[in-house]
Amino acid sequence: MLRKILTTIGIVELLAPEALIETAEQVALEDPDECELRSWVVTGARVEGLALLLLMWGSDASYSRFKKFLGLIGILALSSPHVFVGCATPLAYTDASNCNWKPWVYEGTRLVGVLYVLIALNELRHDWLSDSN
Repeated sequence: MLRKILTTIGIVELLAPEALIETAEQVALEDPDECELRSWVVTGARVEGLALLLLMWGSDASYSRFKKFLGLIGILALSSPHVFVGCATPLAYTDASNCNWKPWVYEGTRLVGVLYVLIALNELRHDWLSDSN
């Protein structure tokens, strides 16, 4: 199920990054017109989508490593959502100080962090069970 969801996200990022970014901005920013994306963000989203697809479908080992990596990202998002969003915003926007995130974004970041950590822990559990047999 996770692989299907992430595959869909990867395909959308690869083929229609502008639509994905615009939708996310409309949902998450108080005033999306006040924020200007950096010139490389759309290309970066395409590269991210391609990388996601390659990691997920390259091999079972790459998919397993990807899920463990999600756990590391999840720990950061879970433990410090304001810092996580605060670090990501200037990477994506030229005028990060003008970007006002809706209040739910921080709790949403924390929730995604929990999900990522659970995915990684489940993968580690599978590894442990495989090694014990």
